[in-house]
Parts: sequence; C-alpha cells; structure tokens
Amino acid sequence: MAFETIHVVATVGSIITWIAVFKKLSPALFGGLFTAYGELSAERKILVDDYFMAGAHASLTAILSWAAYIFTDLPPNGVWFDNPAVRLISALYLGYIMADIVIFLQHPEVTTKAFLAHHITSLFTAYIGASYPAMPYYANISYMMEVSNPTVNLRTILKELGYGTSNYYVWNGAAMLVTFFFSRVLLTALATFNLIKVMWTQDDFYQLPIHVSLCYVWGCLLFNVLNYYWFNKICKGFVKHVWHKKPQ
Repeated sequence: MAFETIHVVATVGSIITWIAVFKKLSPALFGGLFTAYGELSAERKILVDDYFMAGAHASLTAILSWAAYIFTDLPPNGVWFDNPAVRLISALYLGYIMADIVIFLQHPEVTTKAFLAHHITSLFTAYIGASYPAMPYYANISYMMEVSNPTVNLRTILKELGYGTSNYYVWNGAAMLVTFFFSRVLLTALATFNLIKVMWTQDDFYQLPIHVSLCYVWGCLLFNVLNYYWFNKICKGFVKHVWHKKPQ
C-alpha cells in the first residue's frame, strides 16, 4: 500500500499552509494586536510564531480526530481495517510535521532533543497511518492527544508576551493540566492496554509488515515516555506556580 493521490495533495497542501501560518499569519496577527510582540528579539518571535502554528494545527487535528472517533467505525481490535478519514488526517499531520521540521532546521536555536525525537517518530507514524489500512484506532489516538496542545502552546505565548503572572496564565495552566491528563495519560493508558490485548490475542497483528507493527509498538513506547515526562513537569510547574508563589 502506498500514498494515494489525495494523500499527496493533502500532505503538500498542509506543508504550504502551515509554513504560511508561521511566516505570514502569525507575525501579522501578533504584530497587529500586541505591542509586546514587536519588542521581542528575533529568536523569541520565532518561538511565538512556531507555537501559534502548533496550537492552530493541534486545534484542527483534535477536531478532526475526535470527529473520526465519534462518527466513524474505529474498533480497537481492527488490525487490517481501513478508515479513510484517519488516513487523510495522517496525511495532513505528516505535512505539518514536515513543515515544522523545515522550521527547526532553519532555526535550530528553538529546537530541543525531545521535540526532535517526537517529530522524527511522528514522521514515521504519520506516513504509516496514511499509507496502510491497518490499526486506524491507534493512529487516531495519537491525533486525539492533540486536544491538550493548544493550552501547552498558549502557555508559552502568554509568557513571551508578558502575561506570565496573569490570571489568564494560571487558568490556562489549569486547563493544560486537565486536558493533558485526560488525553495523554488516561487516553493513552487505555490505548496501550488495547494494543497489548491485540498483540496477545490476535494473530493478524503478526501478519502486518514489520515496519507497520514496529510503528505502533515503538510509537506507543516513545509517546508514553514523553507524555509521562512532560506531565511530570507540568504538575511540578503548576504546583510551584500556584502554591509556592512567594508574596510580593
């Protein structure tokens, strides 16, 4: 199974769209609405623009993936199972990841090792998700996790624009904690349990091409490690900000 024409178009269109959001829409939006944006260094502007692009993409991906989960057939035990909606979402996600990697290569100063590991793995998993009519439930779960990302991205944007001590920042942090726990701890724990069950009970899983089965096993392991690592940091940061704030 290979990319179909619609997936090529979706991927290329996604690359162009998100690079345009980063280079044109975000600077125009923040430059017009926030004077603090104009006072940022070039590196900090790049960070704000990248986080805005990521937040906008996460919002769209979350809507599409949750719609696919609610309105289409996505059985957890569906090994060889085609879901056209999930394959299209995968192609769109692949384009976004490729756009963000281009930005990372152009601006390595805003790149971290954790995000590089995440993006390289996401390239592989998104390509598999778009190319193969297999394991769509698990591909879609990885996109459903994006529901937490808008608050994660907004946190950095608020801080860079000078709202790091505002009530907006605190309430966004609370929302980030809740959505991250729901989508990246609770939801992925359920998906991991279902994946182990499939591997234990279904011979079809071992008839998948090795790179497809490896995609979901390795992706599950890496994303679980990253999610628990990030959730630990979020919890520590939230507790420190709310309860350990020194009086002025």
